[in-house]
Amino acid sequence: MLSVGQLESLAMRAFSESPWHSLLSALKDITEETFFFVPERHSGFPWMNGSICDIVYHVTGDKIVQLSAAFDGGNETWDSLKTKLSKSDMAAMVEELHGAYELELSKLKSLNEDELEQKVATWGGKRMKAYELFLMLIEHDLYHAGQIRYIRNVIE
Repeated sequence: MLSVGQLESLAMRAFSESPWHSLLSALKDITEETFFFVPERHSGFPWMNGSICDIVYHVTGDKIVQLSAAFDGGNETWDSLKTKLSKSDMAAMVEELHGAYELELSKLKSLNEDELEQKVATWGGKRMKAYELFLMLIEHDLYHAGQIRYIRNVIE
């Protein structure tokens, strides 16, 4: 198992500190045209349209919903976020993404090593150890950073 400090370091690299693969490096210098570009075809999830905008909305919301399920009784849901998160203002969306990341670090830093081993709820009713939830969120940033880079390579 990883320590709180190790998970924090990995989260920081996945979100912003890796110059090669971080979520923020994938968004660096992005134009609004690229951010909101919707491909003619998209065969992913039905609630997404294949745009970078949708990816950023998804990553932001997933952090909030997952952390709420695990540590705050599930008060934040995808339905509650529809009226709280922007989906039409790139600067606001990136700011909200930063806020969700800060929430992730705050929740992580509030735990001790023993609490990392305790099972927590996740969105959808499953349970996993807290450290596994944080690893999932870290991997999620890296996965979607790759998607963003791919989309940018195709359209820019």
